Amino acid sequence: MLNKTGISLVSMKTALEVESFFETYYKETGQYPSLEIPYEWDSLMLEYLPSIKGRVLSGHNPCPGDGDFLPNLGSRDSSVIRASLDSIVTSAETVVSFGGDILILHAGYLQDGPLITHNIVQNRKKGMCKPGYEESADYSLHMKAAIGNLNEAAAACMDMGVRLAVENLLPRFNYLFQMPEDFLFMVQEIENIFICVDVGHLWVSSLVHDYDYLQALILLISTERVVSAHIHDNRSINGNNPHYNDDHGTIGTGFVPIKESISLLVEKSSANLIIESISDPVKNLKILNEMMLHQGDSYNE
Repeated sequence: MLNKTGISLVSMKTALEVESFFETYYKETGQYPSLEIPYEWDSLMLEYLPSIKGRVLSGHNPCPGDGDFLPNLGSRDSSVIRASLDSIVTSAETVVSFGGDILILHAGYLQDGPLITHNIVQNRKKGMCKPGYEESADYSLHMKAAIGNLNEAAAACMDMGVRLAVENLLPRFNYLFQMPEDFLFMVQEIENIFICVDVGHLWVSSLVHDYDYLQALILLISTERVVSAHIHDNRSINGNNPHYNDDHGTIGTGFVPIKESISLLVEKSSANLIIESISDPVKNLKILNEMMLHQGDSYNE
């Protein structure tokens, strides 16, 4: 199987930062990295960076992130659904215009309104949910709504040659797609839908919901729909002093079994492996590529 490596540019806020990263990485490795466009970038940022065209593997919806909300396909409000679908189509068009063919999506939430971007930090203060949260009637209700709406979204993306990949989310209050079983249900119901495995999110969720991380990763890969993986570390841990946080840290600074994860993803899938750390972009990508050298078939462009 063939796995491409790349990096989300989520840690970079200006065009100057991006160009500096390219220059540094090229000097140290003799090549330019493949990329994922982050949802934090607005239209102006994309306009300033025509140099990334042809290097993009994927984009993270919404892309560009000019709006005041994140899509919510878990809604039962027709106006929210329509605005969310429009955002997904626009994002897919952006991905295509930069040469990519995968769109990463946080698919939905346990509410009928959109997720307002300036409320995200406040929403995170609610903290992590408890085991069994996914068994509530409300979770099931909004999950069914999300599956129905994803069907239309996936079809629209496929018409443009883009694979829509739903990302597993953190076990926070109000978030859907926390459990591996959610994805089994999704792929059974929707033909042209794909998966982005976020290993940091999966690690936190496995601790909160008390399931085996590596077995969950194997289960997701077994669907044969995993086309991308977000690679980053965090120091979340159970025990006498449990700590759960989505650090998006440098590989090796936390407890996520990244080496084992990469081995499974390379052995059993052709998923792109995308660094999504918020610091040390050159270091993280070099660590990832070094790990790939010790795997089977690998490809880096």
